[in-house]
Amino acid sequence: MSSKSRTAETYERIKKDILDGCYLPNERLAIDRLSEGGEVSPGAVREALSRLTSDGLVVAEAQRGFFAAPVSAADLRDLTEVRVEVEIRCLASAIEHRTLRWEADLLAAHHQLTKTPKSIGTGRARRMNDAWSDLHAQFHTALVATCSNTWWLKLRGQLFLQAERYRRLLAGNEKVGERDVDFEHDRIMQAALAHDTAIACRLLAEHLQKTATALLARRPPEGTGLQWEPPED
Repeated sequence: MSSKSRTAETYERIKKDILDGCYLPNERLAIDRLSEGGEVSPGAVREALSRLTSDGLVVAEAQRGFFAAPVSAADLRDLTEVRVEVEIRCLASAIEHRTLRWEADLLAAHHQLTKTPKSIGTGRARRMNDAWSDLHAQFHTALVATCSNTWWLKLRGQLFLQAERYRRLLAGNEKVGERDVDFEHDRIMQAALAHDTAIACRLLAEHLQKTATALLARRPPEGTGLQWEPPED
């Protein structure tokens, strides 16, 4: 395997571990340990961590090394405010530049998502289904795929990644039946396919805000040591 491939593989592995909460916010990411665990060179790990720093999932501190990025309720509020603005801009552009291929891909992504359970297991063993998370990301990406502004799309991807970390971190305290997310996705998709930009953007904004509001109302799972102030009135 080439050094470029090893770096890419290492990047994906560490990213997934951070998203899945294997590394808690503010936890030190030791290059030597990551190198030994992944059986890759320290250089590949260092480059992967540098990429994750650009993504905002890792922070680098002079003379101290790399750490999993911190999280907070205030950050989630700020993130959501910016994310809503960027997502609806991308969606409006996607609808304007729609194609038949876009419609077909969106329908296919939605179909796969609705046929996949959001969680697997029962009782204490119940956890988020990785396959659903992947398809969820694919659906939201398909929704804006024909956006004509590549910079908006790049920013959107980075914000989605940050929001996904919060969603996975706090998913353990989600109540069964709390929301009908499939219904929300379907309404957004149907408005987009009907080329009703105003309604599609409103529904998408509401969908993202509902997610943030639900996360803010929860508490991090026990054992994480994270502080989470109560939601604002």
